[in-house]
Amino acid sequence: MKTYPVFANLIDKPCLVVGGGGGGERKVQDLRVAGARVTVVSPEITPHLAELAGAGEIRHLAADFRPEHLDGMALVLAATDDPAVNARVSAAAQARAIWVNVADAPELCTFIVPAQVRRGDLTVAISTGGASPALARKLREELQQFFGPEYAPYLALLQGIRERLLADRRGHPDNSRLFHRLVDSPLREAVARGDRARILNLLKEILGTALSPQVLGDLVALALAEPRE
Repeated sequence: MKTYPVFANLIDKPCLVVGGGGGGERKVQDLRVAGARVTVVSPEITPHLAELAGAGEIRHLAADFRPEHLDGMALVLAATDDPAVNARVSAAAQARAIWVNVADAPELCTFIVPAQVRRGDLTVAISTGGASPALARKLREELQQFFGPEYAPYLALLQGIRERLLADRRGHPDNSRLFHRLVDSPLREAVARGDRARILNLLKEILGTALSPQVLGDLVALALAEPRE
């Protein structure tokens, strides 16, 4: 299956998961990481989903799927163990022009959920177009080794520096050169070691007086506090 790669903005968008088992729980987790407002339709749900529903973090409709459950949804994921139900979800969603994914049934999907590696704001997605999910998972495992947990604070630091430079000197002709020097430097390795002194020395060497030592110190402290995912 040939696909067009897209990263969707689902922040505060209503999304539906049909199925409350282990597969549905994983779909809910991915949607929540993306910031979606999640509704789960299933007569029964896992203990973790029940906990989330009890805390008001997701909405649970304890019912069998009906087409009206799709009203107002931006996206739907079907993850039941009943192929007939999944097919009905797909048909109803496509009739309403709602993007739909059906677990393990690419022929019923209008989009495929790729294997993912997440490190903070860094997301690497792998898809084989449904040809071999096993290969996609293997590649994900390999990329998890390549993109280590240091990428979360590293990217947070790059983002903080970029935002501050653009705020202070937007349009400056040296900005692009500085951004490229940062990513070509040993900065990531220093972040991986948590070597604050080395990080600050590198930033001062690359950025010169573009940002003050106080600003750099604050940005480094904030980035190193980033959870390593």
